[in-house]
Amino acid sequence: MTGQLDNRRLEQLKSPLESLAQQLAAMQPLLRQMHLLSSNAVSAAARAGSEGDAFRVLTQGIQELGQTINQDLQQAQTLLARLRQADNWTQARLLIKQLLMALSDMPQAVKKGEYLAICCAVEAAHASEHSDSFDAVAIMLKQLVEDCRGQVTAQQQSLDTLLDLS
Repeated sequence: MTGQLDNRRLEQLKSPLESLAQQLAAMQPLLRQMHLLSSNAVSAAARAGSEGDAFRVLTQGIQELGQTINQDLQQAQTLLARLRQADNWTQARLLIKQLLMALSDMPQAVKKGEYLAICCAVEAAHASEHSDSFDAVAIMLKQLVEDCRGQVTAQQQSLDTLLDLS
């Protein structure tokens, strides 16, 4: 009887797990864009010389943010794969908790991205000769962060569904 109950519960997890897997996969292109953006921004800051010093620090922050999100994402994807293979409810509940922890910093990371985008815009406004390239980075970063926020919101909804089931 317990085995049948476990199997039913595990079966109920399939849909929210698939949804979460899609949301995590959708973050990968955003992270690649963030990496490319930060690499290009570092080059733009270097070309700007001393005018780009503060901007260079911000672009390093963008790179670090992307790396942090990527690490959390990889950990979550590993846990998700293990959760999909769980063969009992106790194991599944433990993995759900670990998955929640792995993704718990994502909303804060989005807020950090918003802050970095604002700071980039401020630096662009203060730059003279290189303001256009700095402003372009700020605009692209703002859009990437908005896209990430949408994915994180969807992730949180899937996680809430998983919590309700556990």
